[in-house]
Order: sequence, then structure tokens, then C-alpha cells
Amino acid sequence: MISDMTKANILIAIAEGQSVSEAAKPYGLSYAQARGALSRFCPQLKLRWNLEEVRANPKKYIDAALAIVASPKNALRRVLRDDLVFQLKLRSPNELTPQYVSNIAAETLLSHGVTETGLVEIQEWLLANGLSCKRKLPETDEYMRVVQKAIILLDAFGLDVSHPKAQLKNIDE
Repeated sequence: MISDMTKANILIAIAEGQSVSEAAKPYGLSYAQARGALSRFCPQLKLRWNLEEVRANPKKYIDAALAIVASPKNALRRVLRDDLVFQLKLRSPNELTPQYVSNIAAETLLSHGVTETGLVEIQEWLLANGLSCKRKLPETDEYMRVVQKAIILLDAFGLDVSHPKAQLKNIDE
């Protein structure tokens, strides 16, 4: 699923004159994926998805998209955002802020049903806002395996994992 932030950025690029394909490319999306996402996204902004309309009234589309970009909560996919609001028992999505989530450890998020992929997205979101998940070592074998899997993945891409391996070894001792 494509985040609202990505959709908004693509819409802005199109309103500024890029083709749908050009605007989608930096996000690894095809023309069809971008066009489909925007056809569902524009009605949420109370706008019509029509390329000629976007080109004729770029300011209207840019302003609507910038309102989405300005809100940090929109950087998360809507499904993940809604799941976090539910799992963390928040009263509304407006309470889901990077500052709030940064007080939660990765292990806690995983134990509340967030997937590993979701955790990566959350950490990216936090890092983009100058924050991070609460620093805490994994306490269970299950989450220790998640860390080991991440190290193995980094190693598979040829990155130096000696420091994380040493840290894990110190934990085990």
C-alpha cells in the first residue's frame, strides 16, 4: 500500500508539470500504480482525479497535497496508522505523533501486532522526524531472532556487521 505522503508528493510533482510516470518513478511505482492510487486519493482531498484538471488548476492540487505532506502522521500507510491507533488504544489518529511513538520500544510494537515491515516503516518515520524507537534490548528469544535476521540481511548485502555481532555477543554473555 502506498502512503498518503507518497501520493501527495506524486500529485505535487504532476501539478508542477511532470508526467505521471516521471512523478511515480522515484517511489518505485509504475504509471498504473500511481494513476490508480491518485484516482482513490484525490476524492479524499475532495478533488477530482483528472490529469487535465490538475494541469489547469495546479495550485488547488498542490495546496491540498501540501496539507497532507505537512502532517507527520501521513507518512505512515493508512492501514499501519489505523492499526497503531487501535493497538496503542489512542483516542484518535491525531494522538499518533512521532514524539509519542518514540517512547515505545520496538519489542513492544512487535508484541502489539506490528509486523517487521511495519516496524521498519515506523522507524523510518521516526528517523525522518529526528527520533527513534525507545532504545531497549530485546528480552525474548523471538525478538532476538528478529535482530539476528536483520544482521544476516545486512551481511548478505555486503555491509560490515562486526559491530552489531559484537554487541549481540556481549548481550549473550
